[in-house]
Amino acid sequence: MPTSRAVVTCLDRWAAEPVSPYKGEEEFKKVLSDLRASQLLDSAAADSLYLNLGVIIGKWMSALEDRMEASPIARALLSTSRNLSEVSRLLSGRETGFRTGVEISVTNDTVRYLALDPSLDPTTSAPEFVSAFARDAARIAHVCMVAYIALPDRSADRGRPAVDWYDDFTALLLELAETAGVAPSLRKDRITGVRSGWLFEAAQALEAFLWPEMRSPSPEACGKRLERGLKRLRVTKRQKPRSR
Repeated sequence: MPTSRAVVTCLDRWAAEPVSPYKGEEEFKKVLSDLRASQLLDSAAADSLYLNLGVIIGKWMSALEDRMEASPIARALLSTSRNLSEVSRLLSGRETGFRTGVEISVTNDTVRYLALDPSLDPTTSAPEFVSAFARDAARIAHVCMVAYIALPDRSADRGRPAVDWYDDFTALLLELAETAGVAPSLRKDRITGVRSGWLFEAAQALEAFLWPEMRSPSPEACGKRLERGLKRLRVTKRQKPRSR
């Protein structure tokens, strides 16, 4: 798979643990098809892109943690959200799509030992129980994040959370365009102000896989984020020393 240098540069700077995207991998592949990247379906490239979305979400969550107040409620909500998201990921080893060896082993071991538990409802199989628990954990993780974002006692002098992670998201879109062989165009009508272009369409479609709190509040905000991301990525590329 041709790898975008921009993606490698951004993601390598952060050792964020991946967090499960808001939507599943099967829906992700449907979006790839809609974005004229159907040749990526059922390929390692699609799996890698989906996993990188999880890394970007993890980076965003890490940035929130860095800005965390001393409030024990804030710490507890964010920690619970992150931990449950990790639980959901580790117990999804039997789901369709790309899964790491650790995820598969953790899920299989959990299912095997749960099946030996006499307290398990005889009408419920161990695999079904674990799958349902993983889905519930992901749902509660999201709710805890919503509750954290809504806390009224965070200091106002820190302002709104930075969106530096959107540079990584922009780089991922450029990687997708490169792999799919399409031009990552981004346009804005001078008269109507309407945004368009493949890059803009891809951002709008793939933002649905980010957690809701990460998404652009409007199409114009999405376009501005992309413009800033492209600008910073170009600066980063120019600053990188050329290999001899």
